[in-house]
Amino acid sequence: MYKKLIISGIISVSLMSCIGYKEATKETTDHLKEKSEIISNIKIPDNWIFNRNVTSDSFSYEWINDLKSPQLEALINEGMLYNADIIIAKERLNQVELAMEIAGTDLYPSVNAVANTSNNLVSGSQIRSLALKANWELDIWGKRKSSQMASTSDYFSAVHQNILLRQSIAGMIAKAYFLNIAGNIQEDKIESYIQESQNLEKLYSIQKKVGTANALDLSNISAEIISLKGYLEKVKNANIQSRRTLELLTGKYPEGKLTTQDSFNPVKNKIPESIPLSLLEKRSDIQVQHFKIEKAFYEVQQANAARLPSLNISASFGTAGSNVDAINSLFSNPLLKVGGGLVSPLFNNGKLKKNVEIKNSQQKQTVEEYSKTVLNALNETESALANLRSVEKQIGYSQNAIDELKNNITLTHKQIKVGTSNSFVLIRKQRDLLKNEMNLINLELQNRIERINLYMDLGAENLISL
Repeated sequence: MYKKLIISGIISVSLMSCIGYKEATKETTDHLKEKSEIISNIKIPDNWIFNRNVTSDSFSYEWINDLKSPQLEALINEGMLYNADIIIAKERLNQVELAMEIAGTDLYPSVNAVANTSNNLVSGSQIRSLALKANWELDIWGKRKSSQMASTSDYFSAVHQNILLRQSIAGMIAKAYFLNIAGNIQEDKIESYIQESQNLEKLYSIQKKVGTANALDLSNISAEIISLKGYLEKVKNANIQSRRTLELLTGKYPEGKLTTQDSFNPVKNKIPESIPLSLLEKRSDIQVQHFKIEKAFYEVQQANAARLPSLNISASFGTAGSNVDAINSLFSNPLLKVGGGLVSPLFNNGKLKKNVEIKNSQQKQTVEEYSKTVLNALNETESALANLRSVEKQIGYSQNAIDELKNNITLTHKQIKVGTSNSFVLIRKQRDLLKNEMNLINLELQNRIERINLYMDLGAENLISL
């Protein structure tokens, strides 16, 4: 009879447990986000780049696929396996996952085996005992459940931090890869100009012998060759350092000997004019902040529940004896005890109340940090798009200038033959051409880097398999 009453009591208490617990639903977190002071001042214009009516599923990523190459994919995949920061972050994530599992165990009873012996120094009697003891704090107010869910939200926040790190490393590898290609193109360009200048120097040496060139012409060419060689050395060193960076990002020894292609793959696809607003929600940094809001929500619940009474149920089953040689059987002298206890905080100098106020303040801070992340995402996307459109226009202007300079140099060669121009004018124009061609290489590099930036700003979907 008593056993049935005890079991019925435990079941009824269990059914009413967690009566103060609430889930951090989308409606709940959205309501918290709407209270943000930062967001309250953000008004998205109707003619802005983000379109509320376009779905993310219909958004095309062909403009980022232009950057694909087998070597880049291999380097990114290698970086995902061997990059030092990723390996360290993986262990941190593992620790958070284990902490989440530990937090979940608080919802269940704990069972311990106890064995002890003691002596009465007055009578000389000896008492020995062996027992199994169970203790269970009923989660009436949802304190334990809130703690578990806070750890779960912390885990998912860490997961997205890990994804963000992997995306950042993949983006850095891609940028270093294209930087190295740009360096290769620059090296080839300067070396070709040095060769042309040396050929011109030989031509002027012959012309000087026949009296159609002078020492000043030769001096101009020689000075230009020396200057170009110095510039080439500077570019080569910068290119070696970019190779070292790429090797380090992929977990290799940074010896600067990694080879990449010596030309850019053509960029054909244009950036879409309209971008779905929902893409921003896929950004890993925004997801990190979202789960931090969930964690803060559960921590507020946990702090409120800590101010309420707690109920514990305990039970022990074992044996005890005095002045016996050994405990031969657990059932030779069995003992069974079942009990419960109620603990309620009465006076702690306002500590628990202040803790609730702290958790509420931390929740508000987390919401504002989320809003700041959203604001930064909007700014980064706007900046990347503006930079891309500007770079595309600059590439067109730079290409036109190069075409005009090449035509001008051809005309200058003809003028030198008929004696109406000289080597100094030719060198100046060739230098201008080299300067514009180097600028075009940098613009082509910037175009690819800004595409990577925009891709990451929009959530970097499948960047690891770029």
